[in-house]
Amino acid sequence: MATVRPFQGILYDPQRVDLSRVVAPPYDVISTADQRRYYQQDEHNVVRLIAGEVRPSDTPEDNKYTRAAGFFRGWLAGGILRQEARPCLYVYRHQFVDPISTQTAVRQGILGVVELEPFGRGVLPHEQTHARAKAARLSLTRAVEANLSPVFGLYEDPQSVVASILAPVTAGQPRLSIVGEGGEQHTVWSLNGTDRFHQLAEVFRASRLYIADGHHRYETALNFRNKQRVDHPEAPPEAAFNYVLMLLVDVRDPGLRILPTHRMLHDFERFDPAALVAGLAGRHRLIPRPDRAALLAAMEEPSLGHRIGIALPSTPSPLVGEARGGGSWYTVDIDPATGTDPVSRLDVSVLHHEILERELGLEPAEVEQERYLSYSRDVDALLDRVEAGAAQAGFLLRPPAVSDVVEVAQAGRVMPQKSTYFFPKPASGIVFNPLGADLRIGPV
Repeated sequence: MATVRPFQGILYDPQRVDLSRVVAPPYDVISTADQRRYYQQDEHNVVRLIAGEVRPSDTPEDNKYTRAAGFFRGWLAGGILRQEARPCLYVYRHQFVDPISTQTAVRQGILGVVELEPFGRGVLPHEQTHARAKAARLSLTRAVEANLSPVFGLYEDPQSVVASILAPVTAGQPRLSIVGEGGEQHTVWSLNGTDRFHQLAEVFRASRLYIADGHHRYETALNFRNKQRVDHPEAPPEAAFNYVLMLLVDVRDPGLRILPTHRMLHDFERFDPAALVAGLAGRHRLIPRPDRAALLAAMEEPSLGHRIGIALPSTPSPLVGEARGGGSWYTVDIDPATGTDPVSRLDVSVLHHEILERELGLEPAEVEQERYLSYSRDVDALLDRVEAGAAQAGFLLRPPAVSDVVEVAQAGRVMPQKSTYFFPKPASGIVFNPLGADLRIGPV
């Protein structure tokens, strides 16, 4: 059901740049400090394209989007970037250290272009998206006319056909070998050959694709396509703007990792921590934990139902008396939800419905607007803020499984925002997909 094609990608010339100094994570995990560091690291770092600096002097004619377009065109003209002579696919192997187990893991996928279609048939989402983020990405895509970072998608291949096709490719010399931050290794092979293209196309044609990461990028690509169709009504279906760059990984790949994204409450005038503790103790199994180490250990234990971790600043509690060590720590066990809706069976949904909305009185719109909630994957930093009184509460979650993501998507449902964090993110700067109205994606 998915149409995957080779494309004439644009890559950095490894003879002109140090690849380890020009790649970066996607824009949505680049902090202000990261941005400055990447800017200083290399004048051709991809950050200038995907997360350019905002200047006080910015105008409609000179801003981070127009500057990104200027960098992209200039690097192409100067040979820093080069377009492939013929279409191909790429095998992308990403080696990293699992932050939970601290063991080395490897994830492998295919970089290619996928024919765009609205969510719901061949391509399925699992998370909500936000209009503001999509507007910013659309402005960048229109300026640069290229996909600068891949959408991360999952496919189903129960017979492991793809693995057998890729094995002889990855046994050969890689096209690129990059050692990134933290020792992560990015190894890329070119995948050529009409027979291979046909074989892979058949596998993907039989599979739906599940968006793991990059919902905003995918919807931005759809919006860009729609605008281009209006501006170029003569363009045929094989026009490049009808496709989007994706990294496609088998849903059973042993290197797939999802990290939890925790919630932090702040600036919420109606918050009453004592009432929260009492309310949860009255309706669920609320267990005080002596310190943060015990809280974190409890979150790793198996449980029959839903388990949420709760951190509060030091306050007297009717359950534990005077709090110690700078904070009060709890786990709350909530019975499994009944019914067939896969979203209701997620810990994150139980947190939102049973605690944020029912106990705290947060309206869904307030959660959506992130007015009182922040998100963090760094549990230690979150707990530090709670202990210091810089946050009113922290809510700890366990990560969903890959099967949860697939089940939610298959049901046509979506999870609350920031429910999944597939780790690590595919690097930006491996290959770019040009989208000029005159470019074509050929048949295989």
